[in-house]
Amino acid sequence: MTRTLFSVIGTGLLSAVFQLSAQAPEPPKVLQIIREDIKEGKSAAHEKSEAKVAQAMAKYHSPVYYLGMTNQTGTSQAWFMAAFDSFASVADAMALYEKTPEFETLDATDSEYRTGSHVCLAVYRPDLSYHAAQGEETLSKARYFNVTTIHVRLGHQPEFAELVKTGISAVEKAASDQPMVMYQVVSGMPAGTYLAMEPAASLKTMDEAPARGRAVMQAMGESDFHKFLKNVGEVVVNEEPILLSINPVMSYVPKAFAAEDPDFWTPAQPKTVSKAKPPEKTVAAK
Repeated sequence: MTRTLFSVIGTGLLSAVFQLSAQAPEPPKVLQIIREDIKEGKSAAHEKSEAKVAQAMAKYHSPVYYLGMTNQTGTSQAWFMAAFDSFASVADAMALYEKTPEFETLDATDSEYRTGSHVCLAVYRPDLSYHAAQGEETLSKARYFNVTTIHVRLGHQPEFAELVKTGISAVEKAASDQPMVMYQVVSGMPAGTYLAMEPAASLKTMDEAPARGRAVMQAMGESDFHKFLKNVGEVVVNEEPILLSINPVMSYVPKAFAAEDPDFWTPAQPKTVSKAKPPEKTVAAK
């Protein structure tokens, strides 16, 4: 994960949760995502390598935090999410990163388990998100992220935005409790790329997805629903969903955040049971 400076520096994906404000928390304005392609058979070794990165973050008392995740579908990957208040904050991040040469050594070790990596920057779209504040408030209980990469045809982004808003209106009417946060990629992917992120406490949300879909269709009306799908097909080139599971070992989160679910974020280490020394054999006198 230390391949780029963004992977260790930033305000942290979780930063909004800890703002001392009476306002509801909001997702970060700028999200940076690193996707690493892991060599077959090296997932366990890669996890240990990333755990050392997280330990180094704690060692230097870094005030920034990130989530590390591994994929449950698709090819072998690891995802890391960090965040910024603005693009201007990247320069400050670079200065801090260059003062910590230990991360270069950790990166060299980590590179042995990767076949490649990909980095992108995206901006938060509150107008295309649903119950985003709720997702931030319950982030410590999340165990999975369902991330759908959406590619919109060039020149059709305004139509896409209107379709998403129409869908959100129907979802709201259907009283869905599944948050969805939308980010628009501005660098690192083709123009017209969006990331729809759905945090979940368990995979039960996938079992409930068909029922949510039926509720949305009823809220929209069957005729309008099929028209809606047709319009989506004309505007969207394709969608690629991927299921990610949050890995606490590969993440670096604040103590207050971890304290909300310590069994998951800071599990007790198994105690080492020392084996009793076998009694020495004695030789009977002849």
